[in-house]
Amino acid sequence: MATPSPKSKRVIRLPAILLAGCALAQMPAKTVLDGIYTSPQAKHGQTVYERSCASCHRADLSGFSGPPLKTDLFMDRWREFNLNVLADLIENTMPADNPGTLAKSDYLDVLAYILQANDIPAGKKPLTADLLTSTLLVGKEGSKPLPTSAQVASIGCVTLDTGNGWFLTHATEPARTLNPWEITPEELKSAKAQALGDQLFRLQNITDLPGFDRDKINSAKAEAKGVLVRQPKNERINLMSLQSVGENCEP
Repeated sequence: MATPSPKSKRVIRLPAILLAGCALAQMPAKTVLDGIYTSPQAKHGQTVYERSCASCHRADLSGFSGPPLKTDLFMDRWREFNLNVLADLIENTMPADNPGTLAKSDYLDVLAYILQANDIPAGKKPLTADLLTSTLLVGKEGSKPLPTSAQVASIGCVTLDTGNGWFLTHATEPARTLNPWEITPEELKSAKAQALGDQLFRLQNITDLPGFDRDKINSAKAEAKGVLVRQPKNERINLMSLQSVGENCEP
């Protein structure tokens, strides 16, 4: 079965696409590696942390009754989200016995301390609330493709390979999503304008989705959301929602 190319009308067969490597998503204007907090801010954050957080997460942030707040396990859970996602969770749920009771500046300082504990370098200006929504959380080595089990969204061409299943071809690098069950009108508008990519994902559970219509979705440009599964030559998205953006991919 031939699949459409986002850059030309050259025919590429699925087995060849399956051998393609992952491409990193385009980096945003700012990441945590750009020096978004200061060392004095992190030092004060450590004081607040030891007073209000260490009983659940341990003094060394390794986790006890609360999850660890450093190491690859922590970073894989939160990286590639904008920083406000983690900041909002901390403010709305911590301390566990009295959430939301710290000063807003204290929450920012604790976040600065957590960044420092994860080897994110300090800068010359303190972390402020207005930076949270425009700053991507990445690990010390920079942005990387998302790990398996991440909730993701990707845009591509829904393609049926008869006898082999459904695929999202020419897909964009998966991005984090907080709501894999719903695709909003705003997301669809953005997806329609999004350029196609060079990724390929098998679409699991597609025929189980409510309202699935084989004829309407086949060859459509669409946004897919679900759980990412990384396996060599068999990367897939366990679908939770799928919606056409209202146009077909090039034949």
